[in-house]
Amino acid sequence: MKYLKQILATAIALFVLTASAMAFEPQKKDQKPPPPKDEKKVEKPEKPPPPPRDTNRGGNDNRRGKP
Repeated sequence: MKYLKQILATAIALFVLTASAMAFEPQKKDQKPPPPKDEKKVEKPEKPPPPPRDTNRGGNDNRRGKP
């Protein structure tokens, strides 16, 4: 019975210590979000249009496996 009381007292003391340690940790909910950043306007240079595609290309005659 003596050891049972010591074990229970130790367990209760550990529980109280862990509960108090968790209560004093900073919470993420209490922190304010950072202020929004100012939008930066980036000017894009004008690109010339791409050249037209050559639709009249022939097939590839150098394929593997072709006799």
